[in-house]
Amino acid sequence: MIAGLIFSTLAIVGTIVTTVQALLVRSFRRTRLPFGAGLPSRQADSFLSILKPVCGLDDELEENLLSFTRLRGLRYEVLISAEEWDDPALDVARRVMRAHPFAPFRVIVDAGSRNGVVNRKVERLIAAAREARGDVLLISDSNVRVEPDDLASTLVAFDDPRVGCVSNLFVGSGAQNLGASIESLHLLSFVAPGAVLADTAGVPCVVGKSMAITREALKAIGGFERFRRVLAEDQAIGLAVKEAGYEVALSPIVVRNIIVGRTVQRAVDRQVRWNKIRYAFSHRLYASELLLNPLVFAILAAPVVPLLPLLVAVARCAQIAVLSRATNAGLTWRQIALTPMLDLLMLYAWFVPYFSNSVTWRGYRARVGRDTELIAA
Repeated sequence: MIAGLIFSTLAIVGTIVTTVQALLVRSFRRTRLPFGAGLPSRQADSFLSILKPVCGLDDELEENLLSFTRLRGLRYEVLISAEEWDDPALDVARRVMRAHPFAPFRVIVDAGSRNGVVNRKVERLIAAAREARGDVLLISDSNVRVEPDDLASTLVAFDDPRVGCVSNLFVGSGAQNLGASIESLHLLSFVAPGAVLADTAGVPCVVGKSMAITREALKAIGGFERFRRVLAEDQAIGLAVKEAGYEVALSPIVVRNIIVGRTVQRAVDRQVRWNKIRYAFSHRLYASELLLNPLVFAILAAPVVPLLPLLVAVARCAQIAVLSRATNAGLTWRQIALTPMLDLLMLYAWFVPYFSNSVTWRGYRARVGRDTELIAA
């Protein structure tokens, strides 16, 4: 009886917290978007280098790259950085470049150091940064798609000279099967609200899908080379920028993480890897995340309050609907109805870091040490 009351209380508290998070995202988008309506002259004079590391074929890669040929309101270049000349992503990039010969695209191929266990994405950034000409460097993953004005509006954050780094909100888009829908739901229900909550609290929370850093701030933190052996290079960069005396900003401009097809196993594995990253940064903060899964507590409380699981499941679906509308994520009601399944899968994913610190990513296996340092497996 007492356990049931405790679980029901935790379920109610968790539902309130996740509802507040959803409303925070909606408020953040409504109140912050107006400042991105135009590009200040200070930023119009700057030059943006877009660093796009590639490794293999992502979903709809050609369409993703095409979106960067249509950017407006800024001067820019796109540096497509690969490890090998025979990477299939480069065939797609060359096709886009032939179709759009005036697009400012360049291909950079560099095998990297291959010395010990390294973050291969960071190796690609190091190679591209050597060739970059911009005052601002924007890291953009190969599965990211943007609208023509997104990046110009994002750079508005640098109109404040205190800002050294700015990242975009992002949502999953294009899901056509169960695994892709689960992954998109997780990005919308956990990643986006977490970023907004951290920004509201003044805590750097950077996800490197789409993040920009000034040349000055990058130099102050020791360049990308400093993060060669860090798995969560994005968050580590954000923390380093903050420590160097700059501000880290979150842009209300939402970019698209294209996820068309996934197996459920692959979708869960990705969340497990992200969980291990957060666990490596802070065990206590990670443990508190269980409260953000109120359906689990509602199920445990069902013997005492039989209707509670249904009520919490409905509330969770309503939260996702609010988030989808606030971010223009475009999830269907059928996808939103998968939220209870997501919550149960994420319960399993939450436990894994307590038993394993190994990750397999982009073809190599390593262990995750303190602050996500990569250690040979």
